[in-house]
Amino acid sequence: MPDTMSLHGRNRRLPAQPMACVAKPTDAPELWGARRQKAREALQEAIFALQITHARTSIVIEKIEHPESREKLLAQSARIGNLIDLAWCRLGDI
Repeated sequence: MPDTMSLHGRNRRLPAQPMACVAKPTDAPELWGARRQKAREALQEAIFALQITHARTSIVIEKIEHPESREKLLAQSARIGNLIDLAWCRLGDI
């Protein structure tokens, strides 16, 4: 194919980057630390709200009279409780 040319051997010029893209903020670690702390606090609030809702739901489940339904809901509630506990444990990784 005589019409095609190889681009492998050619030097391609990249457009110049504006200085705003090249310059890095001097306080990047502090900025990331502040963002991580905000995310951690937001997750703590969300997990705490889930925990409160789960506790309220557990009280309602205990009042259900139909034993079969109550047992199914208690099993699901136990799984949800385990997930909440896991979320608290994993929060330390952030």
